[in-house]
Amino acid sequence: MEPITIQGKTIHHPDADYLILAGPTAVGKTTTVTELADQYDLEIISGDSRQIYQHMDIGTATPDAELLDAFPHHLLNELTPDVVWNAADFYQRARELVADILERGKLPVVVGGSGMYLEALRSGLFDEQNKDPAVRKKYQSLVDSGKAEELWEELRQIDPEYAESFHFNNHKKLMRAFEIYESTGLPPSEAFQKSSDSFDKQEIFIVLDRDRSILYERINQRVLHMIEAGLIKECERLVSRGYSTSLYPMQTIGYKEVFDFLKGKLDKEAMIFLIQKNSRNFAKRQLTWFRNHPFHHWIDLGAD
Repeated sequence: MEPITIQGKTIHHPDADYLILAGPTAVGKTTTVTELADQYDLEIISGDSRQIYQHMDIGTATPDAELLDAFPHHLLNELTPDVVWNAADFYQRARELVADILERGKLPVVVGGSGMYLEALRSGLFDEQNKDPAVRKKYQSLVDSGKAEELWEELRQIDPEYAESFHFNNHKKLMRAFEIYESTGLPPSEAFQKSSDSFDKQEIFIVLDRDRSILYERINQRVLHMIEAGLIKECERLVSRGYSTSLYPMQTIGYKEVFDFLKGKLDKEAMIFLIQKNSRNFAKRQLTWFRNHPFHHWIDLGAD
């Protein structure tokens, strides 16, 4: 792979096949990849767990039409919100896309903030390991007795990154998480690290960051921009199309707070405050995840 330059730093990994450009929400991944597109013939694979869904452009910060026309993007606006999309789906599709893009002589750039999805791409998942019918039966009974949300909250304490990758109504995934935890003694996201299904294509994994105060202000401003751009109407349209607010994608930060506003549970000021607060907390968890997993370069993008 040819050298690339980000924020004045030249990165050269001649044996690498593709680039992963990761980082917390609002750090500047889109701007960075746009600058790279001026230098290299690339195609983007979205590594975001929500941009795959249709009708959710504003709240997920899906690239606008001008950017989508500038160079090819993949895994955007492909599914309706009532379809479940997970890390296993992503890693299978993304691996196929990386190989296809390379075959066409272009640079695949995977862009996103979902650490579990990016790690699945590199290391795979192990769906058939650590299965225990007795443990599954135990948690099936708890779920059947109405304790799914309570279990999910418990999982958030054990493995917050994994818990927040799905809604507690996804009982199969919830039970599987505890099955893995009891069988291995490891949080699911850590257990996934031990998968042997490694990708035969080599990546450069770059994490983008900014000073915390700058990042938080960018997040606050992004939320205000989303509201001005029509996030509330986007949520109203989702409901009018018949999508339940309890669906997995609807629990995304930004959407769940707006739905509470539309139900009269929050006023507008409280809604905006909560979206900003929850987004900042999420960014903090994303950065913690990236620091605790292997990467090649950590780049501070500085001030705006």
